[in-house]
Amino acid sequence: MILPLLNCALTIISPGLNSNFKLNKTTGIRFQEAAFYGSSYYDQSAYFLEFENLKEIVKDPNNATFNKNDMIYINQFNQNDINLLYEICFDKDKNINIMTDIENYKFKLNGDNSQSIVSYFYPYSYFKRDNYIKRHRPYYINDVHPKKENLLKTGNDFYMCIRNIVSFNTNAQKKSNYFEITTPRNLLINFTYDFDHKFIYYTNEEMEFSAK
Repeated sequence: MILPLLNCALTIISPGLNSNFKLNKTTGIRFQEAAFYGSSYYDQSAYFLEFENLKEIVKDPNNATFNKNDMIYINQFNQNDINLLYEICFDKDKNINIMTDIENYKFKLNGDNSQSIVSYFYPYSYFKRDNYIKRHRPYYINDVHPKKENLLKTGNDFYMCIRNIVSFNTNAQKKSNYFEITTPRNLLINFTYDFDHKFIYYTNEEMEFSAK
């Protein structure tokens, strides 16, 4: 018996980036961090950025929503650097000085310190059931061709995250890579990925999919 295939698509992280580029998270949710950011909203994830991805990310319409005085441009980044995207999501109604908090994060790739960090607000739409909240897709998306210039809002409320584009010298990257993040509360968050002339997709049962 032949079963019909499900029509699924990789989760959209941003224009130009999907969950194919997600890094493997090797640490779980920590209670102290979840309590600080709001346990129902707290989430963190990381992605590998090819420079072509990054060109599209800086043009993302969501960048202009909460970062009007601090726009992002491609000339802020070097195409020869290793660029990783780290996102942390939080309860936007909680009294947190989030940008000051992010300034006290420390990032390392295989023991080498980051050489630059660009941080900015990023909104998502979300699913909510009881106390369970899950990111859905970027809050604003472009309409499909031929009306691609139109923006569509994907929800009635938004789920707030901070995006951090973390850059490292190209010499920091190896075949097997260890991305280490230290929070202001001195807790460690770790991700891994493999690179062999190109990024090696991490695919297992934890990969996020969204059905169309």
